[in-house]
Amino acid sequence: MAFNSDFNLQGLSLGKTSGSSSGISKGGAGLVASTVISGISDIATGLVNAQRTKNTYKFNSAMAQLQGRMNKLSANIEIRNIRKKANSLLSSQRAGYAKAGFDVSEGTPITVMTKGQEEAELDVIYAEISRDYNVSLTNTQAGIYEMQGKSAVNDSISNSVSTILNTGSKAYSQYQLSKLYEGK
Repeated sequence: MAFNSDFNLQGLSLGKTSGSSSGISKGGAGLVASTVISGISDIATGLVNAQRTKNTYKFNSAMAQLQGRMNKLSANIEIRNIRKKANSLLSSQRAGYAKAGFDVSEGTPITVMTKGQEEAELDVIYAEISRDYNVSLTNTQAGIYEMQGKSAVNDSISNSVSTILNTGSKAYSQYQLSKLYEGK
């Protein structure tokens, strides 16, 4: 491939323009340059917007993870309070039965006290299940946000490739049209 000495960026000429049909005129070069600049601008805008979107999803992910930790802490406090109340009730029941003269190690008093503890533990189990479900739910949402952020960047890259191909196609078409009009 031979070097074409007619290539001139300062005059926006890509070839001979004085009556020759080879190369591209200044007007044709301007059209091609305009198309290329527009394509580059579209790509840059897409990449900037994708980064902003990714950062938004990253923030939302962090907030979902924080919400999960807060739900877990709240549930742990609730569980502790349930057990504390159950132990307090058990102590009160023991004291009441002992004061009334009942043997608190066997019989009806122990059955009543055991039943209260069992109900408290069922409340604890429900609170633990609810806690684990809420933490799992918020962690899943955080993961979705992270995937959406990555997807935004990937979509931007895909759109950039599409823009490059479209820009190249438009520039080539404009080049061909300018050659066609120059030949007339």
